[in-house]
Amino acid sequence: KDYVIYDTFTLSFDENIPETYVAGASSNLEKLEFQGKKRFEIVQEDADIVLSREPGEDSEEIFSKNLIPVAHIYSLVNKVTNENIEDYNLFVLSSLNQEFVTEEYGTEVTLLESYDELVSKLTESDTNIGLVEFPDLDFRVKILETEEGYYLDDRAASVEIKFYAQLSEKVDDFILSVLSRNIDIGTEGWDEEKLTKVNMGGVVAIARSLAARMNQVGDYAYPAKEIGSFLADADLTHVSNEVSFVDGCAASSGMRFCSKPEYIETLEESGVDIVELTGNHNNDFGSEYNKNTIETYTSSGMRYFGGGLNDEDASKVLYEEVNRSTIAFVGYNYYDTILGTLALAGTDRAGANSYSVEKLKADMAEANEKADVVVVTFQFQECWSYPAADVIYPPCYRPIAVPDQEGVFKQAIDFGADIVVGTQAHQPQTYELYGDGIIFYGLGNLYFDQINWIGTRQGLVLSHYFYDGQYIQTKITPILMGNDFVPRIANEEQ
Repeated sequence: KDYVIYDTFTLSFDENIPETYVAGASSNLEKLEFQGKKRFEIVQEDADIVLSREPGEDSEEIFSKNLIPVAHIYSLVNKVTNENIEDYNLFVLSSLNQEFVTEEYGTEVTLLESYDELVSKLTESDTNIGLVEFPDLDFRVKILETEEGYYLDDRAASVEIKFYAQLSEKVDDFILSVLSRNIDIGTEGWDEEKLTKVNMGGVVAIARSLAARMNQVGDYAYPAKEIGSFLADADLTHVSNEVSFVDGCAASSGMRFCSKPEYIETLEESGVDIVELTGNHNNDFGSEYNKNTIETYTSSGMRYFGGGLNDEDASKVLYEEVNRSTIAFVGYNYYDTILGTLALAGTDRAGANSYSVEKLKADMAEANEKADVVVVTFQFQECWSYPAADVIYPPCYRPIAVPDQEGVFKQAIDFGADIVVGTQAHQPQTYELYGDGIIFYGLGNLYFDQINWIGTRQGLVLSHYFYDGQYIQTKITPILMGNDFVPRIANEEQ
């Protein structure tokens, strides 16, 4: 017969392990027994197994947890290091983590009762930082980078708490798995396969001076040479392309835009999966070219929304199911609807999706029924000026008052959107938490030729993270276009 000898092993905890943890882990381990014989006996010294926070010779890691540094979504702090984290006021949500962090940094750590209290406390000052576990994350806070990077891209970018086991010669390695399963108290990990990352960029108009430079250097992926791999590093990558492909297109200096068909290499180099078609220049050379361009996207494996082959196609909501999350994308051209231009789709005309309050409300009802997360985008009144006083160009430093950009974007949240993005602005506008969602009023340019103003050279890329159907985070990455028309991730000074 097969049989197993059920041994009892003595176990001790090093003095660097917090008492709260010792009590909880001991309680779990002492419950393990077979026919009245205990698997573990807790002793003070000379144990078969010694648990410690510090690795020793031939010790094995048996448990780890990550505390993620976060600030408020509006905070100007972007990064913390082991050297400067003690300069901040630290807040946690469990007494166990309070003991861990106090032990780790030898600094005062404040225990709060709820996540809402934490969000409120972070809002008070940029010197306030929370250390939270993954299940606590939501979009009202932003994850701070560490020396190792960004937590949702690299789990090492956190305050890591690790335990190690030193085994005596009489203990086999199999007992480590028993320990690991039973000493993990109050910690919930996460499954990489349930995490979805969506990158969203601003205005794409591969025309005029940018097109001339691409033709000159003979590189049709030229604009993406510095930022393409960054954009492509996502489960889904979105751009708002405002210009259709036209055979024989010649670079011009006017306001009538076209792109050579070869320029699709820029989108491919950027890993584009989804093309937004709410822009007002796609029909500049006629709707037939817009129709052909949409068919080119489709044949290249790209999906589209916010415009289409006709008004019925343009009004469809795009659903993307990735890693256990279903995400709805719906886009509107608000401003051309007000002006009544031919940029909009018609019964037999390709073009952008028109806007109405009734359509928005119906779309939000449908999208919320079919999707976990709803993303709404708008082509609103363009803006490309940070003036000291209002000038002929619409000011970009705040939502435009006439027409009511702020009101329209907020109404989308009221009707059920989780994320609202303005893809019309040629330079970044503000963003804000509102209701149960978040609004980014304008992302600025991604690929275009407006290098004469600092504002139109600045842009934002949004990296949205969803976990098992929940919206948990947006990372904002500033970008800056050089005099060579090539955008790059902005450095700290920029």
